[in-house]
Amino acid sequence: MDQVAEFDRLFQQTRQALASMRTTGQVPDDGSAGQPARGTGSAAGGQVEVVMVGQRVESVTVDPRALRMGAELLGEQITLAVNAALDDLRLQAGEASVDAPPVDTVALDQTLDELQNESVRSMAAMTEALTDAVRRIQQAAR
Repeated sequence: MDQVAEFDRLFQQTRQALASMRTTGQVPDDGSAGQPARGTGSAAGGQVEVVMVGQRVESVTVDPRALRMGAELLGEQITLAVNAALDDLRLQAGEASVDAPPVDTVALDQTLDELQNESVRSMAAMTEALTDAVRRIQQAAR
């Protein structure tokens, strides 16, 4: 595969990843075939467990013994477990910090548009220069 085709392939792959991020809120992983990441969290010594898939809570499991702690404390423990599951998702997404700002996919898409337009202009200028150089060589050979 030539370099231009490889660049186009990578550029399209980047655009698809951005589109996926806008719709799912998740960074696609080549190994997951577009499936959202799965995060888990627990609290109250494992008596409360939460599983998140993508940006949604898939399940909340509460051990019957945890019901003895009262509604307010149980609510706090569920909140801790949900936040732990979100932190797990962020770690899987490779975020350097749990408090990292979200990616502005619209701005990133605009930057990619500008990059693509600039690369097309540069490629046209290089092609024109090469064509001109070949023309001069051919004229000098006559």
